[in-house]
Amino acid sequence: MFGIVAAIYSSFFLALAQGSLKKSYKDFEPSVAFFFDMIFGLVLWIPLSIYFGINFQNIIHALPYAIISAVLSEALYFYALSKGQLSITAILIGSYPIYTIFLSYLINNERLTFFQVIFISITILGTLITYLPSKLNFKELRRSGALIWPIIAAIGVGFSDTLSKRIINKTLDFSFLFSLSIVQILVSLIFLRIEKQKISNSIKKVLLNFNLYKNAVSGSLFNIIGTGLLWISFSKTLASIASPITATSGAIVVLFAIIFLDEKISIRSVLGLMLVFIGIMGITVNI
Repeated sequence: MFGIVAAIYSSFFLALAQGSLKKSYKDFEPSVAFFFDMIFGLVLWIPLSIYFGINFQNIIHALPYAIISAVLSEALYFYALSKGQLSITAILIGSYPIYTIFLSYLINNERLTFFQVIFISITILGTLITYLPSKLNFKELRRSGALIWPIIAAIGVGFSDTLSKRIINKTLDFSFLFSLSIVQILVSLIFLRIEKQKISNSIKKVLLNFNLYKNAVSGSLFNIIGTGLLWISFSKTLASIASPITATSGAIVVLFAIIFLDEKISIRSVLGLMLVFIGIMGITVNI
């Protein structure tokens, strides 16, 4: 049950991150936003992993998995989120639980009960229905990478989550999270180099005009909290169960818009949110 609760809280913070990070691309390139993500990872993940317990011998085994996770589920996710119409990008990236479940079956030998499959499918369906935009911006869809990068990111996240769960099962501690926080330093520097960004200039802009760049900073903070909760949920339950729950962050974004921005809710959104609620309740009962 603790794993389910952690996954639900993870989806909440990832929803906050999703909205903030998309806005931050008006201020920064994805590599700069990822740099702030790395900073918060060092500040929050290292104490968290030490608190839950690490074994320095396991860190060596966890490093290759941490590198894969930092590239596929972190840096690639940041890059893909900057491509195209947010609603389309979100639904494509939000399909990652499908790949996680499939790969977890093949790689981690995870087996779900009949009712777990039913309610997980309901959750994924509800998430994707809620993601669907009322209007499609076909001009945005024709942009280079507007479709292909989110799909690649979804597959990458699914593969990364599967391997991350594998090493978490093997070490039975938080050595993976500790390794990931360290590895992100190197990945962040490489990402900045690829996009030819000077982080010193970005830090100076943030310090001088924090209010203008608060989305980049807050988005990275929310993402680190949400991802940390994801790894906690992975340590307590199957990736095939935790992954679909965390993917409901997109549905929560819609819910936030309805509650805080007074946006009109469509019948489609109501149906999607209802399916998400039914799916999560069903997963909880059948855990």
